[in-house]
Amino acid sequence: MSMRNLLWGAELDHIRFDTDDLDKLSAFYCSALGMVEISLEDGSRLLQGPGRRLVLGQGTPGEQPYSAFRFPSRERLEKFQAALSARGHPVWPSPSPVFGEGAFAVKDPDGRQLVFGMEREELPTPRDRARDPAVKFPAMLQHVVVSTADLPAMIGFYQEVLGFVPSDHVVNQTDESDELVVVFYRSTPLHHSFAVFKSDAARPDHHSYETTCWNDIRDWADHFSRLEIKLWWGPGRHGPGNNLFIMIEDPHGHKVEISAEQERMADGQPLRIWPHTERSLNLWGSAWMRS
Repeated sequence: MSMRNLLWGAELDHIRFDTDDLDKLSAFYCSALGMVEISLEDGSRLLQGPGRRLVLGQGTPGEQPYSAFRFPSRERLEKFQAALSARGHPVWPSPSPVFGEGAFAVKDPDGRQLVFGMEREELPTPRDRARDPAVKFPAMLQHVVVSTADLPAMIGFYQEVLGFVPSDHVVNQTDESDELVVVFYRSTPLHHSFAVFKSDAARPDHHSYETTCWNDIRDWADHFSRLEIKLWWGPGRHGPGNNLFIMIEDPHGHKVEISAEQERMADGQPLRIWPHTERSLNLWGSAWMRS
């Protein structure tokens, strides 16, 4: 079975952020995203809300050490690990306190970890409700995006080694050549669960929560307004993925997106090419251009 078929169905479950102020960062996500905090045995904190969770740990502010993808079955997880090992790719112990037995990690060319596993049965559940009871709007953790100075190496890893499926390319078109600057990848029918942008260095870019419709985005924006959190970008609509969006920033400047109506792609739908222009990244107006 191909790596693509083994990976297919794996969904983004959680990501970890590091901080030098756990209380401050936790308070932000609990109030802004309607999450509840649980202290874990390793000193990290698990934040959970309906369809969304993050792990916060002590470390360099703004770092995002790993992203964790949940497999649909233990059999598929074991076959995926065996296939990686058979191809000579090293695997590492899982750093995630959320996943249980059988979870493992791999390292991408920038040193960031990808964790694969399934939720451990004894994972603690929150007893308290979200700090702001008004946050009942849907927002499923849906994709994570990074920047890199070595896009070809990242493509080789995520696509050829792990089996992520490319949905769209964004290309800087010149008279001399076409330079690939963004790749969007999927592991389910949703347009992307992971994307990578060419930049001057390896760094986190943003992560996104998928809601259901335009009215939900309005409600989230009103909620952020009550908390005096300004919109950093949007509202707008992306070209690749066709999703509506708004973005805010967390206390470390990491971008947080609320998205809706992300495109679903049919099995076997061919890769598409977008020009590297403001309009591709935001069909409605100005864009955040990384390079």
